[in-house]
Amino acid sequence: MRERIEDLFERHGRFVIANRYAAIAICLAIAVGFGTQLPKMRIDTAVENFLPEDSPARIAYMHFREQFGREELIILAIDPPAVFDLGFLAKLRDLHAELESKVPHLDEVQSLINVRATYGSDDELIVEDLLENFPETEQALEAMRGRVMSTPLYLNTVISESASFTSLVITLSLYSSDADGGEELDGFDDLDADSVEVQPVLLTGAEIAESLAVIAEIAEKYRADDFSIYFAGAPPLQQAVAGKMGRDMPRFIAMMLATVAIVLFAMFRRLSGVLLPMLMVVLSLVSTMGAFAASGAMLTPPTQVLPTLLLAAGTGAAVHILKIFYLQFDTGDSAQDAVVYAIRHSGLAVLMTSLTTAGGLLSFLSAGLMPIVHLGMFAPFGILLSLMYCLVLLPALVSVLPLRRVPEHAQSERGGVLERSIVAGGDFAATHPWRMVCVAVLLIVGSIDGIRRLSFSNDVMSWLADGDPLVTATEIIDRELRGSMTLELIADTGSDDAVKAAAFLNRLETFRERSAAITLGEDLYVGKTIAISDILKEIHKALNENRPDFYAIPQDDRLVSQELLLFENTGTDDLEEVVDSQFRLTRFTLKVPYADPIRYPEFIDKVEAEFHSVFGDEVAVVTTGFMGMMGQTIKQVIIGLANSYMLALAIITPLMILLIGNLRGGLVSMVPNLTPIMVTLAMMGWLGVSMDMFTMMIGSIAIGLSVDDTIHFIHSFQRDFARLGDTRAAVRATLETTGRALLVTSVVLASGFAVFTLSDMDNLFYFGLLTSFTIVDAFLIDILITPALLVLLSKQRPAPAG
Repeated sequence: MRERIEDLFERHGRFVIANRYAAIAICLAIAVGFGTQLPKMRIDTAVENFLPEDSPARIAYMHFREQFGREELIILAIDPPAVFDLGFLAKLRDLHAELESKVPHLDEVQSLINVRATYGSDDELIVEDLLENFPETEQALEAMRGRVMSTPLYLNTVISESASFTSLVITLSLYSSDADGGEELDGFDDLDADSVEVQPVLLTGAEIAESLAVIAEIAEKYRADDFSIYFAGAPPLQQAVAGKMGRDMPRFIAMMLATVAIVLFAMFRRLSGVLLPMLMVVLSLVSTMGAFAASGAMLTPPTQVLPTLLLAAGTGAAVHILKIFYLQFDTGDSAQDAVVYAIRHSGLAVLMTSLTTAGGLLSFLSAGLMPIVHLGMFAPFGILLSLMYCLVLLPALVSVLPLRRVPEHAQSERGGVLERSIVAGGDFAATHPWRMVCVAVLLIVGSIDGIRRLSFSNDVMSWLADGDPLVTATEIIDRELRGSMTLELIADTGSDDAVKAAAFLNRLETFRERSAAITLGEDLYVGKTIAISDILKEIHKALNENRPDFYAIPQDDRLVSQELLLFENTGTDDLEEVVDSQFRLTRFTLKVPYADPIRYPEFIDKVEAEFHSVFGDEVAVVTTGFMGMMGQTIKQVIIGLANSYMLALAIITPLMILLIGNLRGGLVSMVPNLTPIMVTLAMMGWLGVSMDMFTMMIGSIAIGLSVDDTIHFIHSFQRDFARLGDTRAAVRATLETTGRALLVTSVVLASGFAVFTLSDMDNLFYFGLLTSFTIVDAFLIDILITPALLVLLSKQRPAPAG
């Protein structure tokens, strides 16, 4: 069977060479066609887009936003010598006004300047901005101070409990500036615009980035020694991580390509050995990223690793073919005969490695998280494109380019210590198979201790460098204003006007009091709650001569309705932010500090349990908002990626059995595939590196790279064993050909991924470190363990050494 398949690959090689110019033209046309779509590439930072459109969590989040608007907070916290100072308040007013006038896509800026002030005057309910009448005297300033510090609404929102910090809370529009239809209505001048339904467009990542850039620019303008400004919140955090990766990834990918080129030249010592693999990689990158952009998918932090996956797959396939090609070409074969031999020799192995790697990455389709799903779609697509370029374009180019031969003495010199060492190591393994099996067992057993130490995390804040301004700002805001993130609850009473019932509002107050005591450790707690009951208590106090003892819920349902109606009649729309128009749904906001999102689900469970203990089953509740979405996202990451590992193994194992030709051999061949993954996981446990969205993806990369090495080794061994009839000789022959190619690909890829260790973002640093370690580990295991297993599985045994 193997002979027949290799014959097919040989015929394929000769067909490509016979039609080499057409092959080159077709491949380049495909790359150019996909490349024209690259300008459509967009970056996305919206947390809701991490979940599928039909996800219950995403649907609930979008319903919440449609009802109440965008809830993510952008916070500018200011630390002045004194908040209640006329000079400071004047500067704060100027900053507030400039933000309102210059920030694009703005919904609202709230600060001490315009926060709601509710009070009674001559039996009239007044609702106005706090500094509607700006204080001009110290006496008026002192009266303002007393009013602010005695109003619960203001504490830990626009001013800290210590009165040492104040903040501006900025919210952006939910919809894009094009949401009114814009160009979509062009050409419909004769129609009533209201008759043309235009689907609103959510604010895009680019628009959010534009707004944040203007906010940062304005903040920098006002920042001074006596006007320290700290900039934080969910949108700045999302933008900081996505923006920094967006800047770092292209730079590191370029450095990775440069490193790979240098190593290729050092290993091959000829320009074609650099340019040809680089061309295969670049074309597969351009084609795949063009297809990615054309599909409408958007780049996110996880999907930004896609180019590195394609670089690894494309480089490996090209190097294996070129290594065999150069061995034949340098001994005197023509370029056409040498490349046909290389396709015959390595074509099946390259095909199998591409299929297993693509199959393993297809498992990401089950992850349930859209960026990971996109990886599961486009990484296999790119790998198969890379396979096409390597099996069609590469032999066509080799057959037409003027290539120089390297003299035989130069080849032996170039072999050097490394290539002689791997032959010696494999020879030792083939001679002492049981010793190497014992080493493998020790590695596996020893890894269990490190694996048990693993912990899960997805702390995106920790990805940023120590001392990063956003990290510092978040820590200060969480400490001084007791929270920079929000958890939103939507309570559904099940009937209209039920929110106005005093009994419901009393229980809402009970829940507010109890929820204030919810904690998870010392750093995750409820710092502030906001609900319709807060508004009602303000109204009730104002209508009762502003007496503090009337800051309470009225106990008469009709009085509640009357007071809320009076509030609405003042012209304010603040009720719309906490209740729907039928008074059936109400919003309850918990302000919390930033914490590792892996802890959010447990915290949310506590909040929901407290809600149900107060309301029972009479009132339905949905948790949502940025914190709720992050909690759901983390669940999907852990469950989805764990499932994808199992699915990857389920896909790869049958392919290995098919390659080996028998069940026992196929299962045993998985040992050198799984061992590198176990060793890497153990290293993570010993080093204290958590399993997060990035490090969990290393496992899938490791599976692909380990399987690639094993397939190439086993395929070459079977060929040499059938030819030589001796296991030790077959191992040696395999290492002298395929082993050298494995060495080149391992050195190239390990060096390339090591570039990421230069990043000051922890996720990229460990991505580079652990992937490089896994590549080296997988190579050593395939050189030292795989020969021993093959010897034990083969019928003929080598004679003992000596």
